[in-house]
Amino acid sequence: MKRIISASYRDDTPAFESERFFENLEKGSVDVPSKFGTMHVSLRPEDVYCFVFWTKNPSEHFLANMHRIQSPFLFQWTITGYGKDIEPNVPDKDEVIDKFMEVSDTIGSSRTTWRYDPIFISPKYSVEWHKKAFKDMCSELEGYTKRCVISFMDEYGKITDLVRKGIMRAPTAEEVHELAAFMGQTAREYGITVQTCSEAGYDLTKYGIKEAACIDADLIEKEFHISLPDTVKRPNSFRRCLCAVNTDIGQYHRCKHDCAYCYAK
Repeated sequence: MKRIISASYRDDTPAFESERFFENLEKGSVDVPSKFGTMHVSLRPEDVYCFVFWTKNPSEHFLANMHRIQSPFLFQWTITGYGKDIEPNVPDKDEVIDKFMEVSDTIGSSRTTWRYDPIFISPKYSVEWHKKAFKDMCSELEGYTKRCVISFMDEYGKITDLVRKGIMRAPTAEEVHELAAFMGQTAREYGITVQTCSEAGYDLTKYGIKEAACIDADLIEKEFHISLPDTVKRPNSFRRCLCAVNTDIGQYHRCKHDCAYCYAK
């Protein structure tokens, strides 16, 4: 069975599971535990449409071994600029941006998607802070990416205590629209298109921002000159997700970034 392989929003494979990934790549398969038992997933080039790598800071080991990946691949790469109080084990954004540029130069700006998410509000990280941080990063990433994915934080169970203590909260509807208007316009000035991830509660199209797929079947077909079957292109139903059908090979509780807002801890 040929698949799109996600690696991985569960554990940041490029940052923390690089050696394991390349060992499995060499072997040609990986066994992924699930609540239904172990799933055997082929990683052979003939069985992979493409890999989608999710990361905040790929390791030097991963970057040095990218040439070993024979299948097409893309990056979903989160850079927010939050401080160590929120992302304690993520390096300074300038270091991460340098890596982003290096990878973009290697594989192309269409294949390196920048993620600015999740967006939350606090006394330290205000609407004005986000505007400045976003514009600064647009300026630095100009020419190195064509697309930015944004999402606004939901107040889910794992962060209830942080919300209660006033450390972070979801933006109000007014704040969402203020930020969306600014981000849509600012990104366009730097040649970047903004899209949202699972934000069906807001219509932001008037700001040039549409809800779209992170794992985008149209992008994969265009970039790699392949035709995906309809059974792969159809959107998933989970949380309004519009992504192409994919198989994630990561595991929860392995990411060591320890971000305060993380749902995967």
